[in-house]
Amino acid sequence: MNRLPKGGNTFMNTKKVTEEDILEDQEDEIESPKGDDSAKVWESKYYRALADYQNLEKRVRDERGENIKASNRDLLLRFLPILDTLELAQKHEENSTLKVVIDQFLATLKSDGVTKISTLGEIYDPMMMEVVTTNKGKEGVVIQEVRTGYLLHDKLLRPAQVIVGADIKENK
Repeated sequence: MNRLPKGGNTFMNTKKVTEEDILEDQEDEIESPKGDDSAKVWESKYYRALADYQNLEKRVRDERGENIKASNRDLLLRFLPILDTLELAQKHEENSTLKVVIDQFLATLKSDGVTKISTLGEIYDPMMMEVVTTNKGKEGVVIQEVRTGYLLHDKLLRPAQVIVGADIKENK
């Protein structure tokens, strides 16, 4: 019976095959009976190699998808400051053209799986928000958003920067 090198049966085995492993495999092939059993051995090898190849294809496909997602994430993170600037300009001066550009920007981001994190009036969530400072207000509730946070396919893309209410006691 033919054995695979010690360390598993994966196609992309990271363990180097030693001369001892090769000699053991050759001895096993010499000892294996010929005829019908030989066909079964080769058929078994074929199916094992086919399964290993299919696993390799799946792993490469998954890795490629992860690389694309990481690249998209990096690109989106570079565009978000531009959106922040546009929104800041809109706050200072009402401009219908600027509003259309911002809406189009947000629609494009949404079509790619990017959504805003809702913060105002919400309880502070350290997994989605960063506290910039605290002000007098309801304890632990977001009273102002300094920078908008975003999710990419329900995973944090950029945390929101917020001002949280605190029970501040004044010194007299």
